[in-house]
Amino acid sequence: MGYFKDVTPESVGISSKGIMKFLDRMEQNQIELHSFMVLRHGQCAAKGWWKPYDEKFRHPLYSFSKSLTATAIGFAQQEGILSVDEKIVDIFPELLPEHPSEYLKKITLHHLLIMGCGHETEISDNSENWISTFLHHPVLHEPGTFYKYNTAGTNMLAAVLRRKTGQNVTEFLKPRLLEPLGITSLTCALLGDGTELGGGGMKMVTEDMAKFTYFLSRQGEWEGKQLLRKDWFERGGRMIVRFQEEKLLLEAEDTLISVGGLGISPRQALTAFEVKES
Repeated sequence: MGYFKDVTPESVGISSKGIMKFLDRMEQNQIELHSFMVLRHGQCAAKGWWKPYDEKFRHPLYSFSKSLTATAIGFAQQEGILSVDEKIVDIFPELLPEHPSEYLKKITLHHLLIMGCGHETEISDNSENWISTFLHHPVLHEPGTFYKYNTAGTNMLAAVLRRKTGQNVTEFLKPRLLEPLGITSLTCALLGDGTELGGGGMKMVTEDMAKFTYFLSRQGEWEGKQLLRKDWFERGGRMIVRFQEEKLLLEAEDTLISVGGLGISPRQALTAFEVKES
């Protein structure tokens, strides 16, 4: 028996036909599902696994890993271990170029969190010297003014946490997030220097993914206790998404879909459900 109470879709305002429509759409589009779980009001309205996968299978999270790494940074700031306004040149002074550019000197942890460090391209170095490679990579734009999806930037956040605490992301999160939520399946691949690949190397079972997503939707609150301060979520901007398509409505802050597998965009998933406002 899982953490979330199993209920009928209709009891929480979701159409069973809408769920079947979602599954049919995935099949029609030849999108392979490994698993899925739908939560509303903290209850499980639907879930399923497709062979050979089951509820014990750890799914690769890919870039969903970034949310866990960012959450670890939030906890570290909450405890005064670091500040997101710190500059990375002050954290890794021995790995800097001989003459750091003015833009490099301006990069803060906040810029790494928002994918705005000023890089125009990503590095592909996973060796033991990858941090030096990142710091020597050209910063062509003033930090905070140019967006570039940057997995290495999130890996840098994992490296910062390790430099500050001596712990990798998963170890640091264990007493702060994983144990309180009952998440036991989280693992992460390592980069060449032993830092966890916080930008895309994590694995987790479907229900643990759902627990973490529900924690985020509750802005850091779990079972009546505020584990991570709400202002951490408010700083990043409150993400409330509403979709209106084919008369299908969903509020992303209150209905969550945890999907194990590949290729499911939020829009594809969310617009398939018929959800009543409540």
